[in-house]
Amino acid sequence: MPGTIAVLTMSKGRPEELLRQVDGLSVGSVPPDLHVVVSMGDRDLTRGRLPLGTDRWTTVVCPVPTDRRALPLAAARNRAAREALEVGADVLIFLDGDVIPGSRTLERYADAVTGVSPALRDLARPDGPVVWAGPVLQLPEPPDEHVGYPLGHLHKYGVRTPGTPALSPGELRPETRWDYFHAVAFAMSPEDFRATGGFCEDYTGHGLEDADFAHVVHNAGGALVWVGGATAYVQPRADLDRTQETRIALRHAEVWRGRWGAEPAHPWLQRLRGEGLLRLDEGRWGAA
Repeated sequence: MPGTIAVLTMSKGRPEELLRQVDGLSVGSVPPDLHVVVSMGDRDLTRGRLPLGTDRWTTVVCPVPTDRRALPLAAARNRAAREALEVGADVLIFLDGDVIPGSRTLERYADAVTGVSPALRDLARPDGPVVWAGPVLQLPEPPDEHVGYPLGHLHKYGVRTPGTPALSPGELRPETRWDYFHAVAFAMSPEDFRATGGFCEDYTGHGLEDADFAHVVHNAGGALVWVGGATAYVQPRADLDRTQETRIALRHAEVWRGRWGAEPAHPWLQRLRGEGLLRLDEGRWGAA
């Protein structure tokens, strides 16, 4: 397997989910060389109280400044990437802290990023940066919370999320619908990530930070490409309080407006509008 593989993640207050990610990495066909875990105000994680380490790869835990309004996901991804770039990683694989990789996820991503995948012969290489995205499947609660999930059978539990195509292992498929990019799981080369300038850290919380990143890649002449077999299994997440989610959405819309000079058009905002939480008044997002 060519290249040094770095898995980049971030977490706060979800130790069991993070430890399941480590378990998933340990049984994969290819292990990472580096696992960077960014603590977003998690004291146990920052102080080294979680058993994340292994002799099979290097684990680095580092903090990122945070506040109580929302998690600094964009800043945490950038922080993790800097750690990996400083040690010369060849493959950057971003996984949210509640994601368990499939058995060949790292291998499939590395093949695509480093140019080993045979499917690259039929793929037109864009002039700009490439974001490689694997299928995202949503997991139910584990059948036994003390044992967790049977890692060899995650595919039996995962439910495909909207917009995720059904792909054969190793298949590469360009995606023109940029709204389907979610930063929960993706990979890039160091050169391509540097070309984007990273995530805009003005965004805090889940929302438009990944759409903004996709917009940067698209404007740079880049591409979004699905990677069959690079599966991400997302563990259950608690729904945000609707008041908090609305507040984040309005703040993200303001950041987007300032960066791009237009109102964002995104399914997340449309959903909140349909739920009666947001309104679009004279082309401008506001609280309902």
